[in-house]
Amino acid sequence: MDKKTYYVNVGTGEVLEDRTSLNYEFEISANDEEFDQLMELFEETDNTSQASYATSWLPLSVYYSNETNQEYDYYLTEVYRTLHRLGNEQTKRHIESMNILKNGV
Repeated sequence: MDKKTYYVNVGTGEVLEDRTSLNYEFEISANDEEFDQLMELFEETDNTSQASYATSWLPLSVYYSNETNQEYDYYLTEVYRTLHRLGNEQTKRHIESMNILKNGV
């Protein structure tokens, strides 16, 4: 499968082919299947973020014991893991510098 270059903004969940269409954070190369998987992860992240919003004001010890928040964190980490795997060298370095992938890449 041929890979295309995409530009990603994690905060908005946008993944576009046109780098001038948005302020992007990451550049990746993905085939259709990889693109679909990434979009599914963004959808799951969005679904769980809406559910976890109500508890975002809680102290961290309570926040992390909430199952919905754990789901959100899981999907967001999977988004970054996927971006790292599909990303160019700059994307990989940036994600590594964030230390978000605690269990390795």
